[in-house]
Amino acid sequence: MRVLGARSRGERGAVAVEMAIVVPVLVLLVFGALEVGLAFDEKLRMANAVNQATRNASVLGVDDYADIQALDSLSAGLSANVGNIVEVHIFKADADGNRGISDLYVPDTSSCEWDPCPDPDEGTPTYGSPDDYKPCTRDIGLGGGLDTVGVEVTYTHSWITGVLGIGTQTWHETARARLEPDLLGTAPVGCP
Repeated sequence: MRVLGARSRGERGAVAVEMAIVVPVLVLLVFGALEVGLAFDEKLRMANAVNQATRNASVLGVDDYADIQALDSLSAGLSANVGNIVEVHIFKADADGNRGISDLYVPDTSSCEWDPCPDPDEGTPTYGSPDDYKPCTRDIGLGGGLDTVGVEVTYTHSWITGVLGIGTQTWHETARARLEPDLLGTAPVGCP
């Protein structure tokens, strides 16, 4: 006589085999979704921070503080992920939006937090190598055509769980914006 609800030895073995197949697939799905979600979150935060940095560079135009304000807003937008930044280019975009002349900055542990330091409050500002696109060289006049400034960040993303079998990757995020025009003609012309 068989008791209702009791399983035979064969049925219990079948359940164990099914669990052995299903559980790893479920774990892979859960951790894979978590991994992709975290990567997507980082990508969105980086895109937002780069857009804000580009807006700051666009609004400040030829001001000596343009680059440091762009870099500071980038850092503020990323909070904990600033350590992932490899390099930042502040550049003049050509007609197709490609990077032209640019200044290169890398994160640093100095009081300025960037090497070289474009902060006038730290002394004479030093703009990034090759020092081709200093704020004072940017065109904000309506007659000559406004420059398009861009910010490109190269950063690393480390996958946390390793479930997807992918190691650390290098990603890029870029934004461009037209410089705000000097409608009143009060901005300095050229570099001192």
